[in-house]
Parts: sequence; C-alpha cells; structure tokens
Amino acid sequence: MSTTVLGFKGRVTIAINKVTKQYPHAKLYEVDGVASGGPTTDPKQIDKLRVVFQDENNTVIIESTSYDEFGSPVLYPAPWVGDVVIEWPVKLDLDEADRAKKAAGQTGAYDTVTLRNPLGPKRGNPLYIFGSGLRQARKFVFVDAITGKVTVGE
Repeated sequence: MSTTVLGFKGRVTIAINKVTKQYPHAKLYEVDGVASGGPTTDPKQIDKLRVVFQDENNTVIIESTSYDEFGSPVLYPAPWVGDVVIEWPVKLDLDEADRAKKAAGQTGAYDTVTLRNPLGPKRGNPLYIFGSGLRQARKFVFVDAITGKVTVGE
C-alpha cells in the first residue's frame, strides 16, 4: 500500500469542497500556510492552512486540523477586503512555485506561504508569497501562480 502526500492544491480543494457544501456561494479569497516546524525549503512542510472565502458580504474561514483534514467552516459577518477572488484551480501547485523560486536564485528557507490575488496596486494573477525572517525584516518572494514569474520584495 503506497501513501501519497497530497499537494497544496489538493488540500485547498478539500477545503473548498467542505466550505461550498455549507456555503454554496463562497468564493476562494486567500490561503495562508505555515510551516509549524519552523523555516523550511520543502513545500510539503507547509502543514497548517487557513483558507479564507468571500460569501456575499461575509467571510468564511476554515483551518486545517491535520495535514489534509479541516475543521468546520466559521462564518464571520464582515467582508474580507484587499483581495480579488481566486479562480480555482490555479495553474501552478506549491511545489512548482517553489521550484520556480529556486530556479530564480531564491533558495532561502521560508516559514509561511500565502496564496492571494491582491487588489492592488494593479490587478494581476494570484501569487504564491513565500515569507521569511523576523517580523521587522520579513523578506517576501512572489511567484505568479499562473506564469511562474518570480519577484522579490520586503
């Protein structure tokens, strides 16, 4: 019997299915991942997920309880702002975004990965945002989830 580890997109799809079963109008807004074991260079170590949805003028959040299982969705009576709905699925999975990051010379460890489509400063594709470093000096590597283009910011 082989054990297959689900990729990031597979795990997010589980969350989407669970949320939309209860909230059929919910749309994916953001996925926040954390490496609970600390900084890593292995995308499979992003083991904790919080998945955020827009549901009309409300927000629905679901969090992972283990690597590929999620708790119950929670409805918050306020909109989540600053993002554009993510059309699912995105082209790249997290491991592909990680490879693109490394191929662009960004080989450092990260402790968070966020998938979001920021509202501004200009509209574009969803981004995998790899975060590392202390709060006052966080470094971010952005990988376009459709094209694989890599940019760096702080």
